[in-house]
Amino acid sequence: MGTEGLRCPQVLWLLLWVQPCRGAAEVRLADGSGCCDGRVEVKRQEQWGTVCDLYWDEDDAAVVCKQLGCGSAISATRSERFVLGSGPIWMAEVQCRGTESALSDCKHDERFVQFCAHTRDAGATCTGFVRLVGGDSRCSGRVEIHDRDGWKSVCDSHFGPKAADVVCRDLQCGTALPVPTASPFGEGTGAIWDRELQCVGNESSLSSCPTGTPRVQPCAQTSIAAVTCTRFRLVNGSTACVGRVEVGVQGTWGSLCASRWDLMDAHVLCRHLGCGFVVSVPEGGHFGRGTGPVWNDWFHCEGTESSPDQCPVTALGASPCSHENDAAVICSGPPHNASLRLVGGGSRCDGRMEILQRGTWGRVLDDQWGMEDTGVVCRQLRCEEAEAAYIVPRAERGTGPVGLRGVRCAGHEAGLSLCDASLRRAVGVMEDVGVVCRGSRQVRLVDGAGRCAGRVEIYYRGRWGTVCDDAWDTADANVVCRQLSCGWAVEAAGSACSGEGSGHIWLDGVNCSGDESALWNCSAEAWGQHDCGHKEDAGVVCSEFVALRLENSDGCSGRLQVFYNGTWGSVGSNSMTAYTAPLVCKELGCGDGGVLESKQPLPQGNGTAWLDHVQCGESNSSFWQCPSGPWQLQSYDDV
Repeated sequence: MGTEGLRCPQVLWLLLWVQPCRGAAEVRLADGSGCCDGRVEVKRQEQWGTVCDLYWDEDDAAVVCKQLGCGSAISATRSERFVLGSGPIWMAEVQCRGTESALSDCKHDERFVQFCAHTRDAGATCTGFVRLVGGDSRCSGRVEIHDRDGWKSVCDSHFGPKAADVVCRDLQCGTALPVPTASPFGEGTGAIWDRELQCVGNESSLSSCPTGTPRVQPCAQTSIAAVTCTRFRLVNGSTACVGRVEVGVQGTWGSLCASRWDLMDAHVLCRHLGCGFVVSVPEGGHFGRGTGPVWNDWFHCEGTESSPDQCPVTALGASPCSHENDAAVICSGPPHNASLRLVGGGSRCDGRMEILQRGTWGRVLDDQWGMEDTGVVCRQLRCEEAEAAYIVPRAERGTGPVGLRGVRCAGHEAGLSLCDASLRRAVGVMEDVGVVCRGSRQVRLVDGAGRCAGRVEIYYRGRWGTVCDDAWDTADANVVCRQLSCGWAVEAAGSACSGEGSGHIWLDGVNCSGDESALWNCSAEAWGQHDCGHKEDAGVVCSEFVALRLENSDGCSGRLQVFYNGTWGSVGSNSMTAYTAPLVCKELGCGDGGVLESKQPLPQGNGTAWLDHVQCGESNSSFWQCPSGPWQLQSYDDV
């Protein structure tokens, strides 16, 4: 018995000693802002598990950052910053010196795992090996690389398209868009990295790319490499500008559900991808079934945004979607010489005209610009028929080079390049020309608590105006709700219930059957003819108008309720994450922090709930962006 007692410690010591020789355990950072930030997870026995934060400090985080090629540690974070982990807890009492090459090489004691829970999961935030600065988000800007001497700019001559793709993949920002010139985000500052990045293009991180020997050629701060990444792509089409819509989320590509995908969303995507404008939005599944997840995000683009990421997004309450309903789009394709665009208006179908020649957008000037000319432009841009031709006011004139002067169209031409551009007929002072096409018409609801409720406004001939409430009823309101993809009308309101508008009153005496595709297709008085004041502005509340409240007198505490489909209902606490309360408080103007009181049971019997399984994460900036179960009115007993 004494001999057995001596053998066991020796065998245990031997097993612990030889463990590092089997190879370093794989490590990752999960549920953070990128691959270099998040909850620390280790892979053992083909299963990912977490690390307990007992004795967790920056030396431990530094080893994780080094192992992942993520630069140096910024902080050793704790579980409250991330969604709680799941599965086994593999390591506890980790005590690294900071010089180890892998976390599994650090001293640790697995006996203390039994005293840990996922509320004590360890995390790390690293500098990363690469970052983009000077852009409008962390996914666009000048390229900077971090070495032991700090951040350094990368010369454009040392950087190619394959390296750009790797940068976007490394930052979990999707894929790289073509950047026409170096440093579109301004000049660099500080030191410049002296090596060439020789990426093959399939590397998972920029730190994995081979580098050349140091180069001595000087690089000006005006020649710094720049990258713009996109989370969006079109696949399975005949060109890169046609196909099934896919969105990258934390490094995973999935299809976008077509249920809420519309023309404005598609136009913003086409322009963002450098693919011109939208030609059509085919039915869901037009370009085949995708693989991977189907994202149910609902984009609310107005058409003027430069990227779908700038559009408000709703995910809360979305119904499940299958690959048979994958969103699709057909774009016009990349701009080419003699391409046209309208700028400075409220849509792509109105504004000051510009023409692309030899890679440069130029102004179009004329002294006798008329409806025949405008009709050709609207037809070329697929913006329906012409509504107005105008000379641009002095304050709105362009400042760039002139691309075209004195064009004359008969009105039947397929494109502006086929019109007579001779100057012989030009006799007056030439000025910038403007175009308004019928395709510029829009409707919106304003001054309500959300995009699906408020005062009805119409964009017509380049100006927003209101609608008079004379004869305004549910059939009229239903057309507006359907046009905005907001469901159906819960209320057709009058008497400026959402406040008085200003400017034009465009429509009066609206009389819709309810089946029209747009409000301006309904019977009404002529545009601008009315006997109303703005105190009679019409309003709408649609079924998919959503609002939040806390059922208490102070408005900042109490049971969480959601308004949907004309009814207030509570929210179940099943699977609800700790991020939910702060987002709710922020949404209600009750501060940036909050505590989820999930231990108090919901009342039994009378009462309904709309939502359950709300799973907000750190990346969500609004409660409405959080994924959840679908909208479903149910009794308290069911949640």
